Amino acid sequence: MAVTLTDLESWIDNAMIQEGISNYKLDVSGNSIKGDGYLGEVTFVKVTTKLGMVKDKDIYLVVKSAKKSDELRKQTPVKEAYEREIFMYTKVMPIFREFQKECALEAPFNKFARCFSASNENKREVLIMENLKMTGFEVHDRRQPQNLNHALLVFRSYGSLHAISLAMRIRKPALFKSLTKNMTDVMGKLLTQTNIFPVLTKGFETVIDILKDSGKNELADKCEGLKNGLEEYLTKYCDPNSPQSVILHGDCWNNNMMFKYEDGNRIQPVDMRFIDFQLSRVASPILDLSYYLYSCADKTVLDHFDFLLQAYHTSLSDSLKELGCNVDEILTYNELKQQWKKYGRYGLALTPLIIKIELCQSDEVVDFAESAEKGERLDGLFDFTLQDQGEYEKRLLEVFSHFGEKFL
Repeated sequence: MAVTLTDLESWIDNAMIQEGISNYKLDVSGNSIKGDGYLGEVTFVKVTTKLGMVKDKDIYLVVKSAKKSDELRKQTPVKEAYEREIFMYTKVMPIFREFQKECALEAPFNKFARCFSASNENKREVLIMENLKMTGFEVHDRRQPQNLNHALLVFRSYGSLHAISLAMRIRKPALFKSLTKNMTDVMGKLLTQTNIFPVLTKGFETVIDILKDSGKNELADKCEGLKNGLEEYLTKYCDPNSPQSVILHGDCWNNNMMFKYEDGNRIQPVDMRFIDFQLSRVASPILDLSYYLYSCADKTVLDHFDFLLQAYHTSLSDSLKELGCNVDEILTYNELKQQWKKYGRYGLALTPLIIKIELCQSDEVVDFAESAEKGERLDGLFDFTLQDQGEYEKRLLEVFSHFGEKFL
């Protein structure tokens, strides 16, 4: 069942009440396209508020609502995912802002969309967000790898984001423990509930064949061993008690970040925002970094891996210093590299699936709810050969060659 106008009117009215606005007009301006999200629907709304006889003010919103399908909810943790994102916007982010304020940061990290209101009512889970597109932000073309300028901005931004968690662990341990005590592994539940592991295993078998065809037999043998540990990498790597674990962004593929450009220059972004926190949880920062890098970069960026990792660590160090902490007492650069050797397997394990999703043509994109309602198992929806199979195999070869040469 799709979102109704009655739903939208109810949700927007609640958001406007919280804004102290009672006189307004609502216009639905569109929806996200198929493939932009799998567990929910996104509706774009313009709210024209009546400020008197002088002028009106337009507020542009994104209404992100959970899909209602019972069959989809049986196969995926829709409710848990929305509850996690609502928790991130209504609890975690305000605490992050307050902590940075207490530390007197001149330029606090706040690369998130504004959340006007949210509700976790069953089958009516929703977040009312600002529409970042109206302030100049846009999603990078998912079918194209992000270049080094994008990757550098993302790595530096993750450094600043992760620093808040690490500093809070030290300066406000009781608060951080209370904040994260119920942050279970929603990603692990999603992967388990959809029974996606056979699909991921088949993806690794594709990688092994590609490596053999490229004459990289030794690496192919090593990936055979990696294949056997897929479930461990993807469900056992959350460790809330580790002093080096952070609150993750969690779902770091192309469509969950937006960039701003100037003067039509799509090569060099000047700012970014992280979106979609449905899979946020507590684990090594490498889970965010490896997921992003291996799903969004090609060889031209992977060749600069050490530069990117150093940029991340410098950003982490600078941010921790502003928050009253010393990075060398928390996570040294050498420790960070060692963590990548272990936890980088997380991003690697997801890569065959995520890159396939990113390279899908419009007629290849799957609809989770529609398929679930037909009685289809979701784990079989990605079992197809891409129209752009050559690019897919090229990307996989570059990613696995990078990891194998540096860390295996």
